[in-house]
Amino acid sequence: MRRSIATAFLLVFCLIGNSYSNDQNVAAKAKANNKIYHQWHNICLNGDTDQIDTQIKRFEARLKTNPNDQLARVYLGSANALRAKASFWVLTKLKYLKEGQRLMDEAVQKAPTQPRVRLIRAAASYKVPKQFGRRKIAIADFEKLMPIAADGPSNLADNERQVILYYAWLTFKDDKHPQADKAKALCHAIAPNSKYGKLTTP
Repeated sequence: MRRSIATAFLLVFCLIGNSYSNDQNVAAKAKANNKIYHQWHNICLNGDTDQIDTQIKRFEARLKTNPNDQLARVYLGSANALRAKASFWVLTKLKYLKEGQRLMDEAVQKAPTQPRVRLIRAAASYKVPKQFGRRKIAIADFEKLMPIAADGPSNLADNERQVILYYAWLTFKDDKHPQADKAKALCHAIAPNSKYGKLTTP
């Protein structure tokens, strides 16, 4: 009887250990993906259409390998939006912008609790000219992200929390949102001497 109980406890501990190990592996993989996706996305910010097209293909390849990678999907959407910005012809701009918005909205719809996914859509939507009607989406996203960045449980690094609060401040400030000053103050308080801390100095 005692041997059976001991065996049962050992089995439970093994299962818990394996689950914890799997969670760690998933978290480590997500962190690595976020880093490389961020690097690819930064290349798109240069505004070179050929370079943006290369990064779009990279994101598409990731999605083909793993269709459930919503972080890759939302970054792909943002890359398309940046391709729209860098394009010359109006119809080309509209084509990429529409595709970018579709991808970002789909990513958030499929991963509504992932703050990094929502952050990319929120920041991209803020940067789209107001006449395209994305500002209300940016505001709604930052309203959901702000409590997470302020003090909610998450695996976000401090600089990611500051990015959320900084762009929330910019978005809210443009719209005269009542939480604008709070977002700015929280951003500065996290790390006053960082890049975003200095940008939000009172």
